[in-house]
Amino acid sequence: MTDPTDPTAEAAMVLLREHGPMHTDEWARRLVAEGHGYLADMEELTEYIGHPRLGYLADGRSAALDSLLDGRVLTHRLTAVEISSGILDAHPDLTPLLPFDDPDPAAGGLRTLFRDLDDDVFDERGVRDPDWPADAALLRESDALGEFRPGDLVALAFVDGELRLTAAAAPPTPAPAPDLTGALADLVPQDRPEPLDTIIWQLMADDRALFAAPTTPLGDLITNAGYVCDGDHIAVRGFDFAAHRGKAHAATVTAAHHLTDDETEAVMAFIALIGVLERTPDDERERAVDAVVTSARDRFAGLARPNAARAAFGEAYATCRAGTETLRLASAVLRDRGPRRIAPTAHWLAGKAAELDGRTADAERHYERALAVDPNWDEALEALARFASDRGDAVRAIGLLDRVEGAYREPLYDLLQSFLPVDRPDLGRNDRCWCGSGRKYKACHLGKAEHPLEQRAGWLYQKAGSFAQGIEWRPLLISLAQIRSAHDDDPMALYHALDDPLVADVVMFECGAFARFVAERGVLLPADELLLAQQWLLAERSVHEVEAVRPGEGLTLRDVRTGDRLEVTERTASKQLRASDFFCARVVPVGSTMQIFGGIEPIGPGQRGRLIELLDSESTDPEELVEFLSARFAPPRLVTPDGHPMVACRAVFEVADSAGIRRKLSRRFGAADADRWTWTEQGSVLGVLNLARDTEPWVLEVEAMNEPRFESLVDTVAAADPGTRLRKQTRTPAAELMAQAQENVRPTHPIDLDPEDPAIAAALDEHIRGYEQQWLDDSIPALGGHTPRECAADPTRRDDVIRLLDSFPQEERPGAMSVRRLREALGL
Repeated sequence: MTDPTDPTAEAAMVLLREHGPMHTDEWARRLVAEGHGYLADMEELTEYIGHPRLGYLADGRSAALDSLLDGRVLTHRLTAVEISSGILDAHPDLTPLLPFDDPDPAAGGLRTLFRDLDDDVFDERGVRDPDWPADAALLRESDALGEFRPGDLVALAFVDGELRLTAAAAPPTPAPAPDLTGALADLVPQDRPEPLDTIIWQLMADDRALFAAPTTPLGDLITNAGYVCDGDHIAVRGFDFAAHRGKAHAATVTAAHHLTDDETEAVMAFIALIGVLERTPDDERERAVDAVVTSARDRFAGLARPNAARAAFGEAYATCRAGTETLRLASAVLRDRGPRRIAPTAHWLAGKAAELDGRTADAERHYERALAVDPNWDEALEALARFASDRGDAVRAIGLLDRVEGAYREPLYDLLQSFLPVDRPDLGRNDRCWCGSGRKYKACHLGKAEHPLEQRAGWLYQKAGSFAQGIEWRPLLISLAQIRSAHDDDPMALYHALDDPLVADVVMFECGAFARFVAERGVLLPADELLLAQQWLLAERSVHEVEAVRPGEGLTLRDVRTGDRLEVTERTASKQLRASDFFCARVVPVGSTMQIFGGIEPIGPGQRGRLIELLDSESTDPEELVEFLSARFAPPRLVTPDGHPMVACRAVFEVADSAGIRRKLSRRFGAADADRWTWTEQGSVLGVLNLARDTEPWVLEVEAMNEPRFESLVDTVAAADPGTRLRKQTRTPAAELMAQAQENVRPTHPIDLDPEDPAIAAALDEHIRGYEQQWLDDSIPALGGHTPRECAADPTRRDDVIRLLDSFPQEERPGAMSVRRLREALGL
């Protein structure tokens, strides 16, 4: 989706407002004709643009909604509930005028409400019906409609770019009601519904006079024409919306879980059973369940396959939000009244419900019952393998997984292999055991493994990690992964972020999954692992400074928050880190050693103070922490000395007043140097203008390094030569330009700016040097709140600033501070 702040996107919207609704190919051609780029690029822009003012008509054209809706008026007949609560049911009468977000100035102060999202507002206003309104609503002051009576009309109008709701004592006088019968017949097919807003917007685009004055409410017009609305869709009267939604849901389930037709039918039958159990009153439930079982008993047979069983559970719990008691009751219905072949599924579902409730022993018992019916039922085998792993029984866990096709590819399988017992070929079964117990080898350690706690710590962490991958934690995991991958353009970025060590660790600790794991699975853990897990619950994430490195062995760390020094066993990171590096991590005790789980996040000097504040604050939420630690992946944000984002802006004009343009520009910017004017203030270069007189007409190029300066230059050119014509313009963030230069690749879009241009280089250098001078006198958290100048002048703190400078990138790079210049300024 295109960034709506992209100047080309805004230019595209200007064209749409000027010329009216257009198909994307015509829209792209007009953009090219206006000099905004190549056809392929503009076709991509118009196809994927995501502007808040963009709407789509029923005939496939794109429309600028602020232009299309300007002057339109829709009415609504008030009810007693609306008058008493100050909340208007916007559906369907007013919804075509609600494409704007609440904070949007175009909303005119009106707030849009939705059930489930805004239940607290409905409760506060005394609305007790949980099904009203069914769709969008508009919030007014609680007494705003007090002078009206039930049946009175109010009007919502879009005037001068703002929504206005008429709320006067005298309701508007409606105009004659238009007949929509013929127009809707051309737009709404007989066999399917269509989005209501696209249909109404199409009617408005076809007839500029339609809804130009208050008239009969839209819902009444639709009913009178022989059509009906359901949610945000419209269809012919008598259309079976419920059946249509069922088919659409079934198609979604099929695609999401890769089901066969009979598996889909089984899952949908199970969802119907869940719905009956969730919504039917107790005194009617048995009869309703009988009806479902009678009609769907044979369809339940498809649940015998593990894939369908997984889909049924996922849809019931994650999509339908079924409670664990409902899942338990549904599993009992399947077990007692479904086909015998789905008995393993019934026991497995009962086990899942028990797991979600934290009843570990009950869950294990249900999984065992599933295997008693079908010894090779995959889902039960995998669940029991996890329980065996939690107990530390690698032999049983491997034995169970070996019965599951393809399980050897799972990471857990490889991990378990390293904890299998190793026989001693030098000992006979009846020899004395090697451990010194005095017992025979066969009675002591034959077939058993004893690994020190230091080795099993990774296994313990993996056990908790597997628990945190459970369905109840998936929404949190996905939410944090979205934040983690926000700065990555890779289409697979979100997928990779789901396995990110920081994301998994935050779900476990900051979100509480590890505490739940200890509470619910602690009964399975070996005693020493349970004690270790309880110790880990006390360990906090912190900022650490590397004081010494033993490559391939470990690190000596100083916890910046507490001052504690820690000796950490760490093989991989100790080969990459160096003394004076800072990072954020959770360091936990493991027997007599300390280890790091959950990844290592490098921390720059400017981040330490804020990160320490976040870690110290009890109000910091997991999302805020992940967002802060993921900011290092964002492209650099450069600003000019006046605080505006650094953007390389360039415009090309065709000059009309060739006689006066040079004189007027010289009057404003001083004498030209070979037809080149430089805009300077207080010794800083703010912009450059180049005039080419060897063409007909003359061409004037204008360049600046931020958008306010650029707009000022453009205005100056327009004032100097009102007849000038803008041929093209480009605006490129400096970080993007620098990345292109460093990677030595051609930009995707036509950008003529040269990063080696003296004006651009001077602007970058000016910004960085100014920032360096500011940094020298800033209070730096990594220096205990002292400034670099203070530390350089203080023998007791001099080493701190030297270590800090050593941690910076040492190479000279465009857009980055120069360590060489900083050392010279500090006398180091």
